[in-house]
Amino acid sequence: MHKDELLQLHSLLCQMKRYFEETGLPLVGEFAEYDDLQVSPQHIHKSKSDHKRAVFLLGKGLAEVVMQGLPDHQARLRERFLRLATAAMVEEEPTAAPRRDAGLPAFALAALSH
Repeated sequence: MHKDELLQLHSLLCQMKRYFEETGLPLVGEFAEYDDLQVSPQHIHKSKSDHKRAVFLLGKGLAEVVMQGLPDHQARLRERFLRLATAAMVEEEPTAAPRRDAGLPAFALAALSH
């Protein structure tokens, strides 16, 4: 995925986040990791890896919101998005441990590839 496409996806996911925040749902920190990252779609100077991590953290938070009341499904989705976000962060660090993406599905591998 090209950086401009990633920025567009990041922007769309931010719109979904904003929608859930504005609907009055009882959100309890689902987007805290994303907010702590401090990478928004408008930060075009940030690296592609930063935006990948942001997209995966947004996805994780959105999955948590959507899956409220279904703890088994929520835990699996949360874990998958967290692994993807971690893999995106590790990808940028040249001295980091080897990536553990062998068990990821094809769509996730494609999203992580340059």
